[in-house]
Amino acid sequence: MSLFKGSLTYARYFVDPEESEPLESGFADRFLEQLAARPFEPLDPDQDLIERAGFCRVGEPFETTFSYQDLFWNGHLVLGFRVDRWVVPPALVKAKAREAESSFLQRKGRERATKKEKAELKELVTKKLRKQLAPSTRVVDLAVSLDDGVARFFSHSSQLGGTMCDLVQSMLGLRLVPEAPYTTAARVGLDALVAKGEGDAAWEALEQTDLSVVGGMVAARGGR
Repeated sequence: MSLFKGSLTYARYFVDPEESEPLESGFADRFLEQLAARPFEPLDPDQDLIERAGFCRVGEPFETTFSYQDLFWNGHLVLGFRVDRWVVPPALVKAKAREAESSFLQRKGRERATKKEKAELKELVTKKLRKQLAPSTRVVDLAVSLDDGVARFFSHSSQLGGTMCDLVQSMLGLRLVPEAPYTTAARVGLDALVAKGEGDAAWEALEQTDLSVVGGMVAARGGR
């Protein structure tokens, strides 16, 4: 799931030029400004939110500020897509909630707690446990070629991919669409060529992806 280590597997997405903000002069500064305006914020155990997604530096999940050198490599926009989620074992919550309920009833001199009181106790216990635990952190690397509009996301999870696409569009103004037979054909204009009877020649002219670009990016980052 990493651009610089591990197995080299990824899902491809394409930048939709018709629904993306144009990469005009100054777009790099715009990207940096937008990322600085909406930095990744760690989860707060006192809030009800159990999951949060955002961007970090590639290879550095806890670095959420960017410089030009962090963001652009060999004609690519490179980002780490970070997802934090509270993962508290249900059995632990149940046991601690039972203890809290017993203590509550003892203080109140009662035998039973209401459904609402049980829910409130469970919520208090959950928030207390969150303060004692660190959230689960998952990071997936993303590299977007600014020359040909191809994005490589180092995960095949459609759920993660969908969240990543939403963030890229809302923060950077780039609409990414997942690779599929239709989107690939539309991107290279095969539908028009097929209509003219030139589809076979177009397929023959397609070239394989050159992964030396990725190798060059690894070398530029010191082989990390």
